[in-house]
Amino acid sequence: MTYQDRGIKKWQGFFLSEHNEQMDQLQASTKLKWREAMSSECIESVLSAAITHQSSLVIQKKPLNADAFPEPDIIGRISGVDGDIIFIQSNSGVISLSFSSILNIEERKIEKWYK
Repeated sequence: MTYQDRGIKKWQGFFLSEHNEQMDQLQASTKLKWREAMSSECIESVLSAAITHQSSLVIQKKPLNADAFPEPDIIGRISGVDGDIIFIQSNSGVISLSFSSILNIEERKIEKWYK
C-alpha cells in the first residue's frame, strides 16, 4: 500500500478558522455607526463650502425607520442642485439625494499625491 500525502487539504480547516476570525475582527472595526445628526444650517454651510472649494463630501443618510442600520456613506462631489435635490457624482455614478434626507455631512479634503 502506498501512502499519499493530502498536501494542503489537511490544513484547510485551520486556515478557514483563522480567516473567519480575521474577517470578524475586520467587520467589527469597520461596522457602520450612526453619526450625530446635524442641523439644517450646519448642513447648508458644509454644502456651500464644498461647492466653493470643489471638494468631496461624505454623506450619511437619515434612517428610514427607527431600528434601521446605517447605509454605506455616499462619497462624491456635488454635480448639480435642483431645488431640494442634490446630485452627487460618485464612483458608482450620479446619486440624487434630497436635502431633508441628510443626517450628517462632512467635507473631505483632497490629499495631494504630488509635491
